[in-house]
Amino acid sequence: MEQLLPPFLKRIYPFQQHYVKLRNGPTMHHIEEGSGETVLFLHGHPTWSFFFRNLILLLRPDFRCMAIDHIGYGLSDKPRNYRYDIETHIENAICFAEVKRFKKFHIVAQDFGAVVALAMAERWPERISSMSLLNSAVFALPKLPAIILFFKFPLFTFLCSRVFNLFIRVCLHLGTFSIPDGDVLDGFLWPHRKFSNRTAVAAGIDDIPWLPDHPSLEILNTISKKAFILCNKKIKFFWADDDFRYNFDVLKAWGKVLPNALYKRYQMAGHFLLEDSTEAVNDIRTFVYGARNIEKHLFK
Repeated sequence: MEQLLPPFLKRIYPFQQHYVKLRNGPTMHHIEEGSGETVLFLHGHPTWSFFFRNLILLLRPDFRCMAIDHIGYGLSDKPRNYRYDIETHIENAICFAEVKRFKKFHIVAQDFGAVVALAMAERWPERISSMSLLNSAVFALPKLPAIILFFKFPLFTFLCSRVFNLFIRVCLHLGTFSIPDGDVLDGFLWPHRKFSNRTAVAAGIDDIPWLPDHPSLEILNTISKKAFILCNKKIKFFWADDDFRYNFDVLKAWGKVLPNALYKRYQMAGHFLLEDSTEAVNDIRTFVYGARNIEKHLFK
């Protein structure tokens, strides 16, 4: 099942490939590096586990780093006829955690990965050691960015996302201040280089709530209302101030969902925070280390 990666990608994404067959059929790719307490990385739209590569390299000496590619993204299966909605992504992540027999674990999540993270934490609150959340929302945004609205029109979704693979390119252009070098840019694009591999990217645009009757909105509302059970957990937001999708007003709205969560803001950083800020990468590392089960390490 292992896929042949080009040399440039193996150099900047130096991880062994692992695969898990999910209950509903497709196969999920994941990274499994290091040993120790488990850290689960949950990417969002329209990226893949490649987004967390630098953080994984920092954490794997002392942690078991598990980074999944949601179905339709990265090196996971990309079936044509499939429900690429938030409910399915949640079910798949829970199935993955059950197959891997997660007990206590940390979560690092970005974009819709944070919605998946909250759903998992609400299902197993006793298993969560910490949550590091990057720019995301677990509620409908009061106003969608104009560029997202543009892509949500069906014709543009098909042409720009499926035919020309422009959505990922636009997100990288608008979502980073430090322009990625050629290899990094190609790394984000590589899994979706073919027309047949872009179904989930287009479906992810459709799944962004816009109107009050959007089918995913009820799921988001349910998750946000249940988040109070996580009030005593170690949760911290690492927030890019210049995100074109999730601005500071969105972070303030999170304060009603997780009022006890900590946060740190980063200026001159966009939606792909970990590409713009090595400070953020190091801060997340420090937070995860600080949330370890200290008793396990007293007599190490």
